[in-house]
Amino acid sequence: MTELLSETSILVPSMDTTMMVSPIETSKPNMEVLLPETKTVNLSEETNELMITMIPPWKEDCQLISQNVEKTQIVQHNSTLITFSRPIIAKKIPKLGMKFDTVLEAKDFWKSYGGMMGFDIRQLYANKCKLDNSVSSFRLVCAKEGQRRPDKRDHLTKQPRAETRTSCQVRMSLKFARDIKKYVICDLELNHNHILQIPETSHMMPSQRKISEVQALQIDLADEAGIRPKETHELTSLQAGGKDVLGYTKQDQKNYLRSKRKRDLAYGEAGSLLEYFHRQLLDNPSFQYAIQLDNKEKITNIFWADARMVIDYAIFGDVITFDTTYCTKKENRPLGVFCGFNHHREIVIFGAALLYDESKESFMWLFESFLEAHMQKKPKTIFTDQDPAMASALVEKMPETYHGLYVWHIMQNAIRHLGNKLKDGSFILRDFKACMYNSEDQFQFQETWDALLQRYKVEDNSWLKSIYKGKEKWAHCYMKKVYTIGMRSTQLSESFNSDLKDFMRSNLDIIHFLKQFERAVGGKRYKELQAEYNARQKLPRLKMIYSPLLKHAAHVYTPNAFDLFQNEFDWSSAAYIVSRTENNQMSEYQVAIFDKDGEYTVSGNVKDIIISCSCGMFETMEFLCCHCLKVLNVWDVKQIPAQYIMKRWTREVRKMIVHDSDGKVVQSDTRADATAGYKNICFKAIKLAARSSDFEVTSNFVEQVIEEAYKKVDSFCRHNQDDDVSNILNAKEMVNSCSDEDALERLLENVKGLKKKEGRKGRKRLKSWVEK
Repeated sequence: MTELLSETSILVPSMDTTMMVSPIETSKPNMEVLLPETKTVNLSEETNELMITMIPPWKEDCQLISQNVEKTQIVQHNSTLITFSRPIIAKKIPKLGMKFDTVLEAKDFWKSYGGMMGFDIRQLYANKCKLDNSVSSFRLVCAKEGQRRPDKRDHLTKQPRAETRTSCQVRMSLKFARDIKKYVICDLELNHNHILQIPETSHMMPSQRKISEVQALQIDLADEAGIRPKETHELTSLQAGGKDVLGYTKQDQKNYLRSKRKRDLAYGEAGSLLEYFHRQLLDNPSFQYAIQLDNKEKITNIFWADARMVIDYAIFGDVITFDTTYCTKKENRPLGVFCGFNHHREIVIFGAALLYDESKESFMWLFESFLEAHMQKKPKTIFTDQDPAMASALVEKMPETYHGLYVWHIMQNAIRHLGNKLKDGSFILRDFKACMYNSEDQFQFQETWDALLQRYKVEDNSWLKSIYKGKEKWAHCYMKKVYTIGMRSTQLSESFNSDLKDFMRSNLDIIHFLKQFERAVGGKRYKELQAEYNARQKLPRLKMIYSPLLKHAAHVYTPNAFDLFQNEFDWSSAAYIVSRTENNQMSEYQVAIFDKDGEYTVSGNVKDIIISCSCGMFETMEFLCCHCLKVLNVWDVKQIPAQYIMKRWTREVRKMIVHDSDGKVVQSDTRADATAGYKNICFKAIKLAARSSDFEVTSNFVEQVIEEAYKKVDSFCRHNQDDDVSNILNAKEMVNSCSDEDALERLLENVKGLKKKEGRKGRKRLKSWVEK
């Protein structure tokens, strides 16, 4: 292109017909502009409209006019009106002798010029000075310079890549002038031998694509939130105003995420896992974890529980469930989760484990690690599936804990093993369920069981024989006095497993797996906050608005717990006393429900307000049953006795303080103050930005103040973060220097036990999930 005489210019597309630009204001009257292969025209103050008739040398040419334009209207050949309402920065054409302060400045200029003209750029070479290793000269060229080297595999490639180079001679060579200490253009060629990109496709060139720090942060947040790359790219494109102005393509985003994951796993999955746990410990010293190695020092089993899980177990860990069903589902990791109920009857997580296998040794190690993390507090009841290895490990590690079986698993196994008896309208499953739930005592259960075996002729069924041996773990009549708080099925584990499916994918590495698990747990914790909000926002619905007992219950219990209590209170209105035996020491009442079979014995002392019922509801659920409420009404008791209000169902249970094994208070969020400060500052900053952006003066003032404040804050933080940085570096050192014996001992500080593996035929060792 012909060299431009004026350096004050902006870029507009040329056309084969007349172009009108109006109005034009220039700082230099009668300024002469030389357009390539066109006539010389004059710009004067008196001219309001400038008519330029041009014949472009090629279709992709560009013409340049005055830069100092505050408002320019351009009418293109297709009658489209383009209005620039702000000053447009000049895009200069390179020329011999042009100077640059740094190499980076020259590269940015060449990249900007390439984007303007429609060609991709790259650096051909750079020579460095041997004295100070500084760049003495370098050359920037068009990306189509030269020819691709011949591929030795061409005879094997069915569809080789398309050729992209055309030996284009466009280049810009620079050398360092030591007298002026600048880089000067010493060689220049601007004529291409190929077609150039149009403005609509220029953004696709590699040199014009770059993911900024802000965009990288958005991609990271979207990835952590589980948003797929395609949806993330569509969202960011809409925010930017289109894919052509976004600055990167969907493939660039995929490459960025792939590189990030490789960096996260720089020490391998095992090393990255240990570094992740170490960071968790730095954030909160109450974080608990344990790992188990095999005889070849490979990680097999992992257990972890964060500070919130420790607190939750101390408050709600009386009845728990443990399930490894998630590991049996297709292409998912072997994950075991300890769950329970909180005071809102929402799911709460007490710990999680990734297991190598489901052997007795693995379960024994897991239960031992679980108890150690929770200060050796054992649950009153635990529900699991029918795994014999798990049952054997529980007997050894938690002998005082009642072991119950999931009803749902039993029914699924019944369908599997009794499927041949379901033909011709058989009701064997209905009768089996009646044995499970409808038997009030052991004698009735035995009669119903024997009738089931005889009616369907299944006396020799091996599965029924095995399930009968463990009837104390699932039959209602044997569990009437067992503390279960209404938890007899896999509703907790199945619900959490369902949530995990929304977050997990089979191709996740271990670090992303743990982050997605954190999200799933965080979702359950947020549901508790929603329940807490509703409890404080909404008034309980009293069926009897004048009942002082119901008013008292509504005041102390959470809404879900109150609904259970109110249901029993409602049934108490249908209860009546069949007979009574009263004396000063202990009274006894026979209570029945109208239109229902059965009587229940209620014993109590009216003086001390001590009461119990043969139905066993209080021992099971920690709520007074309708039979007891009937007797309390006879005694004219108008409030729930304090000894029968269990704290785990009350509104104030979260005020309980939990201490760790060292006697320190366990805090779920040690950075709570910092989080609150962050939210407060963000709110004020957004408000300030919205207010100041209306005027250029206030906007510039706010930017200046923010820059000064950032420098001061950054300087302060650098001095106070030296210890934290050294700790992180030490953690990386520990992971990276496992060959050193002392470092290995520190790294394996939380290793608890070695797993002895069974011998296998052949030389190949069974790989654990962390090695796959």
